[in-house]
Amino acid sequence: MRIEFTHARSPEYFRSLQRPEAMRAVRRVAGTALGLAAVGVLLVVGSQGEGVGTLVGIPAAVASLMLPFTARRVYVETVTVPASWTESRTFMITDDGLESTSSLTSVMWAWAAVRRVEPRPEAYVFWQDGGPMFDVPRQPLTAEQEQSLRAFLDERGVLAGDADGRK
Repeated sequence: MRIEFTHARSPEYFRSLQRPEAMRAVRRVAGTALGLAAVGVLLVVGSQGEGVGTLVGIPAAVASLMLPFTARRVYVETVTVPASWTESRTFMITDDGLESTSSLTSVMWAWAAVRRVEPRPEAYVFWQDGGPMFDVPRQPLTAEQEQSLRAFLDERGVLAGDADGRK
């Protein structure tokens, strides 16, 4: 098998690809905000507006109000990539592995490194055990290339089910 194409991934592509991770980070910040707000209110109410409970409770409640701004910043930082990531890249998928090359970088993964492949609407995302990911955009693939790649990945037993349940 040999699939080769050149493609420039857009900032929107990366926002879509990284949105799940960004939302997990936002949920963690939101959980912290809710926890701080609850603790702050309980301390103030429990101390009846006096003493240490109030001294700790009010700042905790105020801090919880600042966390939505932190959540927004975390989201934007997670889905925003450097401009160099959007430059044109040549992708090559062969029986030996995956390769992605630009004027600045070249990455090669042998198939032995690939543990799971997650098809998403915008890309095939290749994962190592606990390591980085390698994405191959779907948009430039022809129907024949996509079918060939899916069959190859399924044959290797690394293809995870699509969000809509397809495999």
